[in-house]
Amino acid sequence: MKKSFLWASKEELKSDPSNVGLVQLALPMLLEMVQHSTVQLVDVAFLSRVSDTVVNAVSVSTQYIILCQIICSAVATGTIVCINQAIGMHNLQKVNKLASITVVVNTLLGLLFGLLFFFGADGLLVIMALEDAAIAAAGRYMRIVGGLMVFQSVSIVLNSLCRSMGHTRAPLLINLTSNLINLAGNYVVIFHPEWVGGVDPVTGVAAASVLGCVGGMILSICIVTRSGVRLSMRYLHPFPMDDFKLALSIGIPGGLNNLAYCLSQLVTTSIISLTGDTMMSAKVYVSNIVHYIALLGMSFSSANTIMVGYRVGAGKYDEAKEIRAFVTRFAVLSNMVFSLLVIAANRPLIGFFTKDPLVLQLAAGIVVIDFVVEIGRALNNSIAGALQAAGDVKYQLVINQGSGWVISVGGSYLLGIVLGWGLYGVWIAFAADEMFRGLMLLRRWKSDKWMAGAKERRKIIAGDGQ
Repeated sequence: MKKSFLWASKEELKSDPSNVGLVQLALPMLLEMVQHSTVQLVDVAFLSRVSDTVVNAVSVSTQYIILCQIICSAVATGTIVCINQAIGMHNLQKVNKLASITVVVNTLLGLLFGLLFFFGADGLLVIMALEDAAIAAAGRYMRIVGGLMVFQSVSIVLNSLCRSMGHTRAPLLINLTSNLINLAGNYVVIFHPEWVGGVDPVTGVAAASVLGCVGGMILSICIVTRSGVRLSMRYLHPFPMDDFKLALSIGIPGGLNNLAYCLSQLVTTSIISLTGDTMMSAKVYVSNIVHYIALLGMSFSSANTIMVGYRVGAGKYDEAKEIRAFVTRFAVLSNMVFSLLVIAANRPLIGFFTKDPLVLQLAAGIVVIDFVVEIGRALNNSIAGALQAAGDVKYQLVINQGSGWVISVGGSYLLGIVLGWGLYGVWIAFAADEMFRGLMLLRRWKSDKWMAGAKERRKIIAGDGQ
């Protein structure tokens, strides 16, 4: 692994954003992930001060909003992959055009979803069979956060643009700004509502979330414009349909992957609920802890996606392979080390949430099985990101959906319910799913079949195919 792949000097970054080093990208991403996970827990803690009904209501609203975020992210992800390749080609004109496309499209999507949430909130919530009080609270939250979703949809694009243009710490600063505004607003409306005229807690928390997003978006606009990217409607006349189709051909399969994953997780959660409250509690606590195991590997895998995209755009396929191989080895080793630490310290970690001896005993066995899950997860995150960077996403869609529904969901029901293995059986199915997908994606990468499609896409991005 070349030293230049790991870290670049200020002069190198200034001359070319694609010179950015792996560590320079990964560490800010790691801090972002930790920050995001922690803020989510703090938000729940604030809302729990009001009532459990409010927590559940907001949680349901958030699920709908997340589904729409996935759709917005699909468009942004496909375009950002093309932008990374254009940066590798040093084609700034194409970067400006692609950036303008995705900002406009995501703005329109955000406005469309906003209208859906504002006028259709009650109908969407009735489907979830909530109590009347919960529907009222969830409706207020959805109309504000979902109704103003345009700020989130645009922020998704701008944050990714900042990172792609070499501003590695900018998204961390943007998210920190957004979260501080959000947390300050939550504190005021929960503990000092008289400062804001006694506003309803749910309305106040929703407004704080939107204000935080607006603050982060304003900062991201400033950073993007200073990075040299020019957003203009003139790039859309005539509309660059070939570029847009290429972005969708990458983004839509990725979006379907994320959407189907969310749905499959919802189904496996319902399967676990059939095994009883003790196993459901163990699942919730273990999931919250093992989530942190993969964060370091995930941050390097996300950085890997950007760097491989640069190399594919520049036609440096051997360098792309070298970076992917390093990141995969690092992610697997990192997940194994942190998983072993969790296994060794599982009692005090789970004991932070509960003192129930049955839950503690069950969780102790689950974290051992999860060791295999984390190896497969490391393979998936690193190799899937590299294939996505090369634009090879359809194969992933087939493998991920087949494995997710057959092995993960089907296996969970067979082992957990039919054979009576409970949560142990569900986690074994998770492990089999992650390992199968990881090995199949590794096989795809090593076959070099992704390279032919990457070369064709390079022609379109360069303008030869238009």
